[in-house]
Amino acid sequence: MMKNLTTILIISTLFLLGCKDKLSRNEDTLVIHESADPETLNPLNSSSANARVIIEQVFSQVLGSEVSGKYNLLPILSQELPKISEIKDGEFKGGMKIEYEIRPEATWDNGTPITAHDYIFTIKSILNPKTNCEHLKSYYDWVGDIVVDSANPKKFTIYSNKKYFKIEEFSGYYTIPEYNYDPKGLMKKFTIRDMNTPEKREALKSNEDILNFASEFNSEKFQNDPKHIVGFGPYIVKKITRGQEVVLERKENWWGDKFKDLRQFWAFPKKIVIKIINDQKTSFTALKDGQLDAYASIPAKDFKELLANKEMADKFRLEKVDRLSYSYLGFNTRSPKLKDIKVRKALAHATNRKKINDLIADGEAILTESFAHPSQPVYNTSLSPFEFDIKKANSLLDESGWKDSDGDGIRDKVIDGEKIQLNIDYKFAKSEIAKNTALIIKEDYKQIGVGLNIIEKEWTILLQEMDKLDIEMYSGGFTLPARISDPKQIWHTTNAKPGGDNKSGWGNAISDKLIDEIGVELDAEKRKQNYLKLQQMIHDDVPVIFMFSTKNRIAVSKKFDVELIMSSPGYQINEFKPVQAQKAP
Repeated sequence: MMKNLTTILIISTLFLLGCKDKLSRNEDTLVIHESADPETLNPLNSSSANARVIIEQVFSQVLGSEVSGKYNLLPILSQELPKISEIKDGEFKGGMKIEYEIRPEATWDNGTPITAHDYIFTIKSILNPKTNCEHLKSYYDWVGDIVVDSANPKKFTIYSNKKYFKIEEFSGYYTIPEYNYDPKGLMKKFTIRDMNTPEKREALKSNEDILNFASEFNSEKFQNDPKHIVGFGPYIVKKITRGQEVVLERKENWWGDKFKDLRQFWAFPKKIVIKIINDQKTSFTALKDGQLDAYASIPAKDFKELLANKEMADKFRLEKVDRLSYSYLGFNTRSPKLKDIKVRKALAHATNRKKINDLIADGEAILTESFAHPSQPVYNTSLSPFEFDIKKANSLLDESGWKDSDGDGIRDKVIDGEKIQLNIDYKFAKSEIAKNTALIIKEDYKQIGVGLNIIEKEWTILLQEMDKLDIEMYSGGFTLPARISDPKQIWHTTNAKPGGDNKSGWGNAISDKLIDEIGVELDAEKRKQNYLKLQQMIHDDVPVIFMFSTKNRIAVSKKFDVELIMSSPGYQINEFKPVQAQKAP
């Protein structure tokens, strides 16, 4: 009898331990899906949305933003929202003064306080002409000087040399630790004033210290080595396994826990595993097998299957939410084949967006004509869509001088004494949806005598080739910020260079002036009128074919409570809170 009782006790204990382990895993670990590796986890070098999902948790920002509603800015590293005033006299007359104070509790992972000197170092890292921060540099050309309070190293004042309607947001961007990213103190040899104009930055390009710092800052260890990825957010990068996963662990003694009642300091999961699965079938299988707690951007056909599966519907919240993003087909307008507006318009008329929408997105995607989101007040509703019209497309190509002179089905033209065929390389990141879309476009382009060479690339490789402008036509997507964006990053000619985000190379003096006026205009209605004009200019020149603003189909385990939002990926991974009703047996 004692032997049987002992056996029962052992079995019961093992059962309880097993349930405890299961509950602990459910409560403490969140497993989410991403389709591609982050190209870099350096917050100043990164410009991709999938990397931002991780970066936001490791680095955090000076100012955050509400994830829904009015998207108001919220203080995180800053003790409160900055005091902003106009400068009415002196060197920076007509500019703005922004006053900050860093929270006294804020410290880096090594226990040292976060100070204004770290903030200044961050701005200098962006302005350094040799760092891989091209997408950011133009956003900080307003910085005139930064002065630290002599009595308090956590207080500082930024002086801008002009007005900027997003100055509060960009002054409240990421801050990185000087001790980690510049242990040799190379950037201490320079002041903000040494690099606060384009001319000064250009003159520094050959400076040995500038070059040495940039070489180290751009190196692999500060991009993807967990030991050297250091921020002031609630999580650390524990492990990176390329093509498999990124593991984040919550800091045990994070300074932000003192403010955990404020939403911008929430950090519920103790461990977050970002599973990298770029094959859609494998991703879907992983979800059904219970290997994922959250999966966003689910293909339409897979989502239908989930809805029809009672077991999955019982385990997961299955919802469709609007998404602040748009997809597009981009052209490199520098290419001899694509520099003619008539050619680009022809390709726009030969792209059957309705057919793609019906077959790929079950007809649920919203056709868009602009870089603004249809839900935003600055969206230009008067833009006429390029209707699918093969006859019109052929006529435009005829007018542009592209003919099929040898009867092989592909148009050709003599350019600079050389006969060139209208075969276009079309690059996109590997995915079933992207490939099916490419096949539809390829068949339609055959009708107008245009060849489409379909080239699939790994996401990180595609980004590298795009940065080098090694593209003719490509599939792209842009994740919009919750607040109205500054079009300078994507559309200004200063960013139409290797590493910049104006991949199409579009723009001229008129469009640049319009974009610059948008930046300095603080009146929302006046700024809107310039937005509308810019959207019309881009539409008329067709540097890209705007495609869709899609619904985001999301599956979230009912083990967690989290708000689904319009911003990518559709949720904040730090906000996944275990449902307390779930108890161990």
